[in-house]
Amino acid sequence: MATHDSASCKPDPREITIEPGHPQWPLLWEQINDPPDEIRVRGSLAVLNEPSIAIVGTRRASARGLAVARGLAAELASRGWVIVSGLALGIDGEAHRGALSVMGRSVGVMATGSDRVYPSAHRSLKNELEHNGCTLTEFPPGTPPLKYHFPQRNRLIVGLALGVIVVEAPRKSGAMLTANLAVDYNREVFAVPGPVDLDTSRGCHHLLREGAHLVESIDDVTRVLGLPPRRPEMDPPRDIPSVAELPEPQSGSAARWIMDRLDLEGVFRDWLRERWPGTEEAWQEGLLALELAGLIRRLPGGRLARRIWSG
Repeated sequence: MATHDSASCKPDPREITIEPGHPQWPLLWEQINDPPDEIRVRGSLAVLNEPSIAIVGTRRASARGLAVARGLAAELASRGWVIVSGLALGIDGEAHRGALSVMGRSVGVMATGSDRVYPSAHRSLKNELEHNGCTLTEFPPGTPPLKYHFPQRNRLIVGLALGVIVVEAPRKSGAMLTANLAVDYNREVFAVPGPVDLDTSRGCHHLLREGAHLVESIDDVTRVLGLPPRRPEMDPPRDIPSVAELPEPQSGSAARWIMDRLDLEGVFRDWLRERWPGTEEAWQEGLLALELAGLIRRLPGGRLARRIWSG
C-alpha cells in the first residue's frame, strides 16, 4: 500500500466525499458489479447523474485522432451530453477540451488521489473541469499514478456513461479494455474508423468487426442514444461542420496554394512562406481567409495544419 505524507492528506474544502445512498450518487453505478465504496468529487455533483457519453483512446494519438476526439466531444456537449473521460494525454484530454470549448460539461475520472495531477501537464485542464463539470476519484489523497489503478478507473468511466466512443486505440490497449467493460456493463460501444496502416486504427477496426457502431459523425451516435433533455441555461446547439462541408478555397488563390501543402501533422509556416511565389499581401490574405474559414489551425513551433472540424 502506498504511503502518503501528512501534508498531502489534509482535507481540501473544495472536495466532497459521497457514498452509496447519497442523493447525488450516480444511479448508473447500481448496474455495475464493483462500484466504489466512496468517491471524492471536486466540482459539480449534479453532472454525475446527467446523460453522459465516454470518449476514450490512446495517449499516442495522431493529429487526426486528436481533432476527431475534440470535434465529436464539442458537438455532443453542445447538444447536452456530459463528456466523460480519464484526463490522460492524447484522446482523453482532447475529449475534455472539446466539451469545454463549447461551454459544455465534462467529468474527469482520475487514477490518483484528488490532490494529484496526472499527467502534470493537465493541471489547468483539471481546474477547468472542476469549474465546468467535475473530477472524481475513489483513491485517497496522496495516491500516486500506479499502473493497476488505471483499469480500476476505467470501470467508473464506463459505469457513468450510456455509451463509449473509442476514437483511436491499438489492438492491445487500455481503451480496448474499456470497450470490453462497456460490453460487460451493457453499454453501447462506438468506434471511429481510421487509416488501415495506422496501429491505432486496429483496435477500432476490431470493435467494428465485432459489432460496434460505426461513427462518422454525431448522427451515428444520436441514432442509437437519442438526444438528452436540454438544460434551460444551455445555449442553442452549436454546429461544428467538418472541413468537407466548408467552402473550398478558390483555385489559383494563395489560400488554395497553402491548403494544398498542409496536412494534419503540421508544416512550418516559414518553410511555406519561403516557397510561396506570390506577393506578401496575397500570402497574408490567403492565410487570413483560411483562419477565418476555420480550415487551418496553428500548432506549437510555428506550424500550420489542416482541421477536420472547424470551430
